[in-house]
Amino acid sequence: MSGESGRTSAMSYVTVLSTDNYLPGVLALDESLRLCKSAYPLHVLVGSAVSETVHDTLAKAGIPTIRLPPIDIPEEIRQANLTSDHHRHWAGVFEKLFVFSLSQFHKLVLLDADMLVIKNIDDLFGKPHMAAVVADIGPGREDSRDLNAGLIVIEPAADLTDRLIALLPEVFEQEKSWRKAAGRPPSMGVQSVINAFWHDWIMRPELRLDRNYNVIANNLDYFVRSLGYRWRGSGGIRVLHFIGEVKPWMRTGMGFGGWAANRLVRGRIWELAASVAFTAVLVRARLHRARG
Repeated sequence: MSGESGRTSAMSYVTVLSTDNYLPGVLALDESLRLCKSAYPLHVLVGSAVSETVHDTLAKAGIPTIRLPPIDIPEEIRQANLTSDHHRHWAGVFEKLFVFSLSQFHKLVLLDADMLVIKNIDDLFGKPHMAAVVADIGPGREDSRDLNAGLIVIEPAADLTDRLIALLPEVFEQEKSWRKAAGRPPSMGVQSVINAFWHDWIMRPELRLDRNYNVIANNLDYFVRSLGYRWRGSGGIRVLHFIGEVKPWMRTGMGFGGWAANRLVRGRIWELAASVAFTAVLVRARLHRARG
């Protein structure tokens, strides 16, 4: 891995860009951290499939980047994700494992490139290694036990990436087994590997962050109406996470109009508001970049 722009910091936010399609997410994430007056920079780990045009865009935006080498993933796993019914967008997801070995940093906060920071989260740098939010909290899924890999506090170590990659075949066999039992085609995300490595995570309460650090945007109405979360204020939501194959920046024109109408009909007002907020931050980021 090699640095390209900017200087490294003892502590930093970091995200991973594996395809050109997620560039708008990175720009919005960086802008949201700036709007929240973060004291720490965002470094972007740029995958080997990302074009030079995108590298240039990040450089012009003043966002520090680190080039990633190709990652050696078993072909069976790669093909399973590419042909999956709902995990096709996971093609480059295992590049996230490189974050764990960025030992030039003392501490990192990993943020997915489809996140939006609503409130300053610099306090995370005072949290312990592997602090994260319990995964998939939503209606009917309150008993989840794994961590959500979208936001993790990490103290990197040089050997961690290799150790995680070595687990891939074993974890994939486990995933294939339970997916077959559920009548679903095989696929695997990086979250399964991380949870297999830190298998006792749920038994360590000091590592569990409040849910407001990683709120799934399509569950936002549930968080507000059923769990009493607020958009703003001292207990307000800190980070929104736009999971799924279709991201807010991919909905344009009539596509957005139809989706928005569907949200309104279904009473998912807060989910719609989250998408509008993301778009506003992305527009602001692009305006700043255009002004140079």
